[in-house]
Amino acid sequence: MDGSKETPQGLFVRVLEIEPKWAAALVDNGFTTLEEVAYVPIDEFRSINEFDEEQIQLWRARARRHLFVQIIDDRGDEDPLAAATAEPPKPMSGGSGAGTQ
Repeated sequence: MDGSKETPQGLFVRVLEIEPKWAAALVDNGFTTLEEVAYVPIDEFRSINEFDEEQIQLWRARARRHLFVQIIDDRGDEDPLAAATAEPPKPMSGGSGAGTQ
């Protein structure tokens, strides 16, 4: 299925592996993206009486994992961990790199 045509509720059912009633409850309470599920302060979930702490933590973990995998897939062959831990390039001259006049 093309992700651009998928509803937020359908996305939540597929990615978070939750029942449609829970996905509908998320949408009814203003959640429309995986980013919101993953990173909105947990207190916003707690204000929804239908959800318990264990559900919330599981959904957040699944959303974050999906988003992380998506980032890796978008980078193709580039290893994001290698890029993040690579040493910065050495200056071309023996100086500090600041321009002189």
